[in-house]
Amino acid sequence: MLILNSVIGTLYMLSLTGRRLVLRDASSTRIAPQRNLDRAYIRLCMDDYGFAETDERTTRRLDQYAGKMELFERVTPQGVALVGGTLTGGGLDRVCIRQLVTRLKSSALAYDFRLILFTPSQTRGQQLAERHASILTMIHHLPGGTGERLKRTTFKASTDEAYAGPASSSMLEELVLRKHPDLFPQLTFDLLRDRRAERIERFSADLEVDQVISAEQLHRHYMLHPDDLKNVRYVEAIMHPVHGRVSLEIKTRFYLTSSALQYQDDTALGHLAGVGEMRRTMNVPADKSFQLNPKRRLARDAPDAVYHSTYGPVAFEFDTGTYTLSTVQSKLESYVQQGYLQTIWGTANHRRVPTIEGIMQREEGVKGKVILSEWWRGLPKS
Repeated sequence: MLILNSVIGTLYMLSLTGRRLVLRDASSTRIAPQRNLDRAYIRLCMDDYGFAETDERTTRRLDQYAGKMELFERVTPQGVALVGGTLTGGGLDRVCIRQLVTRLKSSALAYDFRLILFTPSQTRGQQLAERHASILTMIHHLPGGTGERLKRTTFKASTDEAYAGPASSSMLEELVLRKHPDLFPQLTFDLLRDRRAERIERFSADLEVDQVISAEQLHRHYMLHPDDLKNVRYVEAIMHPVHGRVSLEIKTRFYLTSSALQYQDDTALGHLAGVGEMRRTMNVPADKSFQLNPKRRLARDAPDAVYHSTYGPVAFEFDTGTYTLSTVQSKLESYVQQGYLQTIWGTANHRRVPTIEGIMQREEGVKGKVILSEWWRGLPKS
């Protein structure tokens, strides 16, 4: 059983193992945790508003118009309607709502039914609802929640002098390197030689640059505990960090540099953590030389971040495995044309490393490196 704090309160979810045991349905284990959260949200919203399921007497067979969209035929005060909505990422965004309206408008007008969408946001979709008032109703609703998933850490100072000192020593480093030579980048090794107060200060500085740092990164790169952080924003998430790898499901905590990031989708937060992991792996300092792309929705030819090295700009791109190989090729070509000295391509899937290395080698003018960026990876147990 997993417990998650969300904008609609505390949710209890079956873990991947629990779903396999209880549901005994292979298809259920492939569903992303975010989708299960969305289903819980829309179910609670429909219950609160008294939207009843249709039966043989009341159905209008509207499911045929929904297709693969997560919409439900329900009896509402506005008649039998298609009802939907999402919780994750702050609710359905403008692009998604517009696509729904475009696909359903002609059918809704011809057969006289409405599209009703629930959203945790007070503003999203309201202008579109006014423009398409003939078919679209947007309802802002938070069943049992406050609308904020954001929490803050509670600082508990430790009086243990040994804990206050460096997290690493020459002897420890030798033992670690002997068994796990690739565990820490040099940047992390240097930091772990500092006292706890200095590591906390570095964490705060790094967070301003990376925007998101995961709980696993907090431990592995800083050797810090959540109790070491004073009043730092964070959200909790349950997710599949690698596209297509449903057997890997994690619960984590994302520390955030701003409150606005709590409304980002969990995959977007993981993406930022992945870029930060790349920066550390390449031993790039967290200063003005490393800049994340400020746009929330990146253009196809814009890298996730740029490192302004002394020799020229270097593009950083993180890939969870969703990019097709043709997209990878297109991006690499574009970065060469834009004058980037090199491209550092980070992937969350170790199987893609040799494949993307092959594309790099075949593409004329492409220089760079492919690295594994597992921001959720913890320390080895032995």
